[in-house]
Amino acid sequence: MRKLILAVALVASAAVAQSVTDARRAAVMAEQTGNAPAALAAAARLENSGDFADRSLALQIRAQFLPATEVLKLPEPTSDQLLLHQIWRALRIEALARGGQLDQARDELMLMRKEGHRDKFYGNEPPQLRMAQHIAVARTNYAAKNYRGAAQRFARAAEIEAKADGPIWHQPIESALGAALLKAGDAREVHAAFGRALARQPDNVWALWGRAQSQAALGDTAASASTLAQVDRLWKGDKALLTLDRL
Repeated sequence: MRKLILAVALVASAAVAQSVTDARRAAVMAEQTGNAPAALAAAARLENSGDFADRSLALQIRAQFLPATEVLKLPEPTSDQLLLHQIWRALRIEALARGGQLDQARDELMLMRKEGHRDKFYGNEPPQLRMAQHIAVARTNYAAKNYRGAAQRFARAAEIEAKADGPIWHQPIESALGAALLKAGDAREVHAAFGRALARQPDNVWALWGRAQSQAALGDTAASASTLAQVDRLWKGDKALLTLDRL
């Protein structure tokens, strides 16, 4: 009887693990093609996962697709989720910056840093935290039209992720770097950045759209049109989402 109970428990555990794996795969595939309903549904399935990476992915997907006002309503992680709390702060900063609320974004950044000190992260920061901090500053710089400053921070975040054991951020940071460089007028570096983004995530249509923008900036209108035709075939969401500040 005990063996039967154990076997049933193992089967149930395997089923739960498979469900989480399926949700993770569905979330990534939907997010990369702009399919907001499918991505948000998969994110909802990941929210109760016991894995930090799954919960972080769920938060990041919500921040990618929801309006800034809805992102700011996302519940604060509990006190036993300290690192996730810092990711949540970074996403709030991104939402505020996108909404043009720069003063509030900077206030939130100060809170993020204070909480990092309070929770004794500093001096031994995990890569997820260091990356989130650079991205938060980069988003604020970008909103303030300090595109060079934003690019420097995105580049540092990309370096951290490249050295980490697997991806940390839902979107390749090279795409955000490319957007900042494009705004700064550095078209050749932009093209290289989007190339790296697509090398990291070949199916990412956001990065493919970014490549089209870089090709247009370099004056290669034929290549840009061809890439945009690919985007048209692969994109499954609202085209209004395809903006530089969402990369």
